[in-house]
Amino acid sequence: MLDDTVSAKRPPERKRVQIAVTLVLESEEAEYLATTVDLSAYGLRLQSEATLAPGQPVGLLLATEPSCFIKARVVWVGKADSAQAGQAGFQFLNPLPGPVC
Repeated sequence: MLDDTVSAKRPPERKRVQIAVTLVLESEEAEYLATTVDLSAYGLRLQSEATLAPGQPVGLLLATEPSCFIKARVVWVGKADSAQAGQAGFQFLNPLPGPVC
């Protein structure tokens, strides 16, 4: 379950949407395929096989706009034995200017 302080700070305009994303872990020079669960101008939640840690910087390439590289940081990672297993929440370093990029 997510910490209530994290969910209370989250902007309410998050929309459930599935978009293919390439998750770039710059520190490891690795890329993973992922799928969005929900998205807002300030961040998103992804389903992925990547091993992530809160605070970790990442890059995101949305399949709908492959020329748009979005810098973000990991805010939370779902626990293995929870409904959020394999999911993580990300905060964009700069809010998106429009619906996608």
